[in-house]
Amino acid sequence: MSDLHARERHDSEWGRPVADLIEDDEVVGMAYEDEGQLLVEFYPDADGESRLYDVADLQRVLDTIGAMLGIEPDSAGIGAAAATEEAEHPVDVLAAEFDQRAARRGPEDEGFYPQDAAAGIVQRCGELGLAVVAMQGFSLHRDGEDAVAGCSADLGAVYRGEPWAAFAAGCNLQAMSLLERWPRRPNFAVTLEAQDAAGEVFVL
Repeated sequence: MSDLHARERHDSEWGRPVADLIEDDEVVGMAYEDEGQLLVEFYPDADGESRLYDVADLQRVLDTIGAMLGIEPDSAGIGAAAATEEAEHPVDVLAAEFDQRAARRGPEDEGFYPQDAAAGIVQRCGELGLAVVAMQGFSLHRDGEDAVAGCSADLGAVYRGEPWAAFAAGCNLQAMSLLERWPRRPNFAVTLEAQDAAGEVFVL
């Protein structure tokens, strides 16, 4: 995953918010809303060449920008899967896709997910309009699980008070960033909690 991320600012010339796309401390593009659509302009690199990005990585940033600028996911062309699953609660969608990827289940039916599955859950939460509000890292062994020091995050507390779109985007972006820094070993697993727009929290 690249360092590509977004930073919102107020453009004095346009008189409205826009989002700069930043990679390695360099502004590489700009995103803005136009008639309800999310438009993105990428600048050439120093050699005048086009920039290349992984689609999944770019989608992650576009989801965040859409939330920053208050653009509905279907209007922004992001999170399109959520629209087709409107009749089903997003947590049920997550369960159908990820339950079997849990390494084990705890006494409260919480899933202990390998890191790749946990990252997939965070990304899917962004697409489904959910916010990952808490994560905990564990070392799994035959007789149980041990919490890993320094691998616990109450993301909901960090972004509490923000408008829902900014709250969800901030939680999910920080969750993905933490997962990249947490241990990568076969017996390491993560538990997650997600919150929906109505404020209900679910143990995944």
